Amino acid sequence: MLGILNKDEITHLLEKNAVGRIGCSDGLIMQIIPVTYLYDGKYIIIHSKEGLKIRVMREHPNVCFEVDEVENLSNWKSVIVWGKYEEITDKRERYYALDRLIRKINKEKISETAAPEGFLSGKNNIQLADDPKSVVYRIRVDKISGRFERRDQPL
Repeated sequence: MLGILNKDEITHLLEKNAVGRIGCSDGLIMQIIPVTYLYDGKYIIIHSKEGLKIRVMREHPNVCFEVDEVENLSNWKSVIVWGKYEEITDKRERYYALDRLIRKINKEKISETAAPEGFLSGKNNIQLADDPKSVVYRIRVDKISGRFERRDQPL
């Protein structure tokens, strides 16, 4: 059975997971990039190092974000979020956004590329908010859609 996730199911899927994919484009090339994130009910909060994806989103802030849970090809859930890229530049707001994100991903086993600089070396204090190479940003959610497929009976 194919179906549409309700608002509570969408919220649960976004809050439960820590890895999603950002889709962005400069008008010529599309990118889909996996990131660790935190969903707070209003924003998707992410951090990244300066690079191509950040440059593209600064110039073209309309982005999409996708999260999946796939048990198998007949049992899955997927949520797509459309919104706007916003950098968090206020020092205090950056600190608290990054603190909440780190607390969430600290519960997960993460790789070097998913962790903020110095995090895996045990220096996971929130001094990272001052790191000029670390960009803390959010996606302001404009629209959300969720779908699922569930097959209760084996074929």
